Amino acid sequence: MADGVFGVEIVTPEQSLLAGGATSVVLATSEGDLTVLDGHTPLVGDVVPGEVRVEQADGTFTRLAVHGGFVQVDTSPDAAAGLAEGDGPLPGLSTRVTVLAGVAELAEEIDVARAELAREAAAQRASELGGGRGPVSEDVEEVVELAEAERALGRAELRLAVASGNAA
Repeated sequence: MADGVFGVEIVTPEQSLLAGGATSVVLATSEGDLTVLDGHTPLVGDVVPGEVRVEQADGTFTRLAVHGGFVQVDTSPDAAAGLAEGDGPLPGLSTRVTVLAGVAELAEEIDVARAELAREAAAQRASELGGGRGPVSEDVEEVVELAEAERALGRAELRLAVASGNAA
């Protein structure tokens, strides 16, 4: 692989959304934003809902809406399998990033009309349940329904932001 290029794979239980070479991966964790470049320190961490941006070796970007999961950055001999001696950040070593997500979508595959309908429905349901106003209900079922409606609203808003290129 060329200097600065490392392996990246983004997978869900249903499919591999992206696999190949990249020069950077940017995502959000519970500890803050993370940018992975070739030679990054190995780590395993969580991925919070947000946009994941992968810069390909050719300079193009692939953007995904990821609704949570885990990231592993590996810099080991196994990560360098198939590379010639001297490739990667250290002789015989290379970086590999794997994102495991329960739900993720490529930006260009997001159905914007469906996401807008989902946002409207979730906002309406949250409003009906008293989201954002008044005291918290004593009814456990209402509290759970409100939390579910707010999570659905967040998922729809994330999908729309990534589809439009306006994700934070």
